[in-house]
Amino acid sequence: MEIDRFIKIIATIAISFGVFFFCINFAFGYDIVTNVIFMIGIIVANVPEGLYITVTVCMALAAKRMAARSVLVKNLQSVETLGSASCICSDKTGTLTQNRMTVSHLYYNQRIFEASVSMEQYKKNPKLELGYDVTDPAFQDLL
Repeated sequence: MEIDRFIKIIATIAISFGVFFFCINFAFGYDIVTNVIFMIGIIVANVPEGLYITVTVCMALAAKRMAARSVLVKNLQSVETLGSASCICSDKTGTLTQNRMTVSHLYYNQRIFEASVSMEQYKKNPKLELGYDVTDPAFQDLL
């Protein structure tokens, strides 16, 4: 949003100067082709040369700061969006979970059960203690 706002301000200033000088030169009697060329030159000259580089460097620095907090950034343009987010809600498509869905708690029989040991771990090592009863009919319904 900040980059869009900045670009709109720069574009408004550049176009305003171009139109202003077009009108002034027209008042001084220059022909239309010379005025149009001069107007285009004014508009192009008002756009900063290093704008694209500056935006890219800012996003790269933000990506570096996010990487220090264990955030994987594949696309620099997503940095601006992620940098302004305070909460990320995601479905289980693997975007944030690396395609590994895990369950930490189960709710059935009007109680919450801890699910730190998965059924796959239990099947490999039956000596592990589950925090829930696999023979419970409510658990079977939940499965």
